[in-house]
Formats: sequence, C-alpha cells, structure tokens
Amino acid sequence: MRIFQYEQVVSHWTLQMLKTEVEFFNEHMDRNAWIGLFDEPDNPIEQFILDSYDFHFSDKCNNVVGFEWWIHVVEKSNHMILFHADHDEHLRVEKDEMKYPMLGTCLYLDDDSNPTIFLDTQQTSVYEKQLEPFPPTNAVFSYADEGKFLVYDPTYIHGILPGSDKQITLWYNVWSYKPNNLERVGVSRPLIERPTYKMKEIKEPVLYLGKTVSLGIDVHQRPITLKGPHGAKSMGSLWKVSQ
Repeated sequence: MRIFQYEQVVSHWTLQMLKTEVEFFNEHMDRNAWIGLFDEPDNPIEQFILDSYDFHFSDKCNNVVGFEWWIHVVEKSNHMILFHADHDEHLRVEKDEMKYPMLGTCLYLDDDSNPTIFLDTQQTSVYEKQLEPFPPTNAVFSYADEGKFLVYDPTYIHGILPGSDKQITLWYNVWSYKPNNLERVGVSRPLIERPTYKMKEIKEPVLYLGKTVSLGIDVHQRPITLKGPHGAKSMGSLWKVSQ
C-alpha cells in the first residue's frame, strides 16, 4: 500500500506550538481551509504546511497549486471519523463527480492508542460508489505518536473508530487545482520561529503476524469484517494486517 511515515520531524517545542494552534482553530473554524503554494502564511499552521511540503515533497510532486487543510480533535471515546476517501467535496455535491488530491498527510500532535485505519479499498473512479477491491484484502493501522508524520494515498478509504481518549491531528492534502469550496481561513496569528526540519528515514507498514481481533464495520453502507492487531505494541506503529 502507498502509505509510509516519518518519526518526529520537528522539535517538541514546535509540536507544542502547533498543538496550541490546532486547539485554537478547533474553536474558530468550521470548514476545511486552503493555502496556495505561493501564498504568504497568516498563521503557524499555514507556515508548517508550506515548509513541510517544501522540505519533504517539492522535488517529488509536479503541477502543485496548493493545499487543503483541516484538523481533528477527537475528545470523546464515542466520537469517530467515518470511513471515506479524500476528494473534492464541492464537485461531488454539485456534479456527482469524484476527483482526488495528489497526496495526503497527517501530523499527530499527541499519543493515543486508537489507530487511524486505512483500507486498500480505493475510490479512483469519477463514480462515488465504485470501490475496488471490495471487500479489502489489506488494512494498515497507524497508531499515534507525538510528532509522527504520516503520508498516504488519499484514494484509500480511511477513518477512525470510536475509542480515543483525546486525539489531536493536523491534516493536509496536496492538490493540482483549487477546489471551488475552499478559501483561506482568514485568521492571522503570530508566526513561530522557522523550525529546523529533521530528515528522517521513511518507515513503511510492517506485516503483522500476531493475534488479531475482528470487528464488523460499514464502509459506504456496505458491511465488512475488519481484522486488526490484538495486544501488539501500538504507539507509533504502522501495522499492515491481511484481511
């Protein structure tokens, strides 16, 4: 599967500053936001997006126009992120057509034992209900660790099941065009001292061979049985489990 992670890419101090910003924006924004590739950042989150893209991906991506970004602050154990593929929401609603970003990322800002789950089931068609393969043949379980930077193919179906005590994450997608519903967040905050990014080794999913547990879930209103790790080391892990 096209998914990998870097361990902590910036300092603990920078992570704490970004966590403060995410908690601020959790109270002051109600939609995904946009930052163009050549825009000047208005706040530390936009600053991180532009800097991290330039450091990690600028030599690997062509025809990039900008970035869609959003945050998740899961504060109650019964909250979940429904399974989905990242896509142009406005185009889906207005024209019943699916288009997808080039790349997806997630920065974990604390530790939590509840994983983000990626299925090898993908949406790559213009038709929303076309899922392949279905049911999934593999799943990757990404466990939070403060500072972990996850990179993934945004066409993979992914989500977070209930069970988090509190999980704070910052996400951005890389786009080759600007979706019509996305605008700058329009909130200025003091920028932080430009962090030094750490070149870390890419870590790909590790095949999990231990004991598994099964759970019935719905993906686009279609039931599947999901197998996941049971009793394994979790924090920071990226386990691949055959289904």
